[in-house]
Amino acid sequence: MLEYTSEFISRKIQGAGYLLIVATILGSMIPVAAQSQETLKSKETLRFVIQPFQSEEKTRANFQPLADYFQELTGQKVEIVTYPNFISYWAETQKTGSYDIALDAAHFIDYRNKGKDFTVLAKQPGIISISLIVSEDNLIFDAEELIGKKIATLGPPSIAAVRVYELFNNPVRQPSIIEVDNTGQAMSMLLSGKVDAAMIPTPLVSVQMAGEGGIAVVSTSDSIPGMAISVSPTVSAEVREKLLKGLLTADKSESGKKMLKLTRLNPFEKAANQDYFGYSKMLGESEMLVRK
Repeated sequence: MLEYTSEFISRKIQGAGYLLIVATILGSMIPVAAQSQETLKSKETLRFVIQPFQSEEKTRANFQPLADYFQELTGQKVEIVTYPNFISYWAETQKTGSYDIALDAAHFIDYRNKGKDFTVLAKQPGIISISLIVSEDNLIFDAEELIGKKIATLGPPSIAAVRVYELFNNPVRQPSIIEVDNTGQAMSMLLSGKVDAAMIPTPLVSVQMAGEGGIAVVSTSDSIPGMAISVSPTVSAEVREKLLKGLLTADKSESGKKMLKLTRLNPFEKAANQDYFGYSKMLGESEMLVRK
């Protein structure tokens, strides 16, 4: 195409005029190409994964405001990635390059930090635990009373599954584990009488007790650090800084306040990889539960 254009121009313009035009055309092509590549690079999609403690539909709906906020901060499209359960989530987590940003629990965070070179940016404040709950009409006061009974829980390698293993580590004295895809399903099965107990994150237990009620707490696990945002090594230093600054100042901007309100997240606080050091060992405990 360029060869044809040059011949066409040469028939119309002679001497210095021709050389000037050709030089202008060729010179202008370089910055245009470079600009196109730069624009393409800046528009690359960031894949944002969230652990499946809720259904895929609820996860997308609840965390879309956070994805939108990330998009505002970085100027890049942010796509939410979800999985139907922890088995499929764990399978994808072990691969390299599956996503760029993650929001999940301590044991997955530590695994990624060590094995995938992720970097923790910010976390939800405080600590989190898992509670073993029963119907308020079910007079159970000790976990051992649930041996041989049905307990609904997220499947391994979720924190809930790890806590089940810790409560019932005798292979001959076990409850009947009913694996569910999300905590809403576990709560629903308990309230409808389909199971005798359920393992639920304590903050969600508090919400249920403050609302409809109908449940009682048998025991509560040890606490771990709250969920955190971490990023893969493929995320540039510039984008990391934008995300970090935006997360830590979310409660000070209108768009950040809106995001926090819609997602029901607390203001983020700065965190580091060492805050989650050692929690990946819980994945080993979870795998023992799978083999039982």
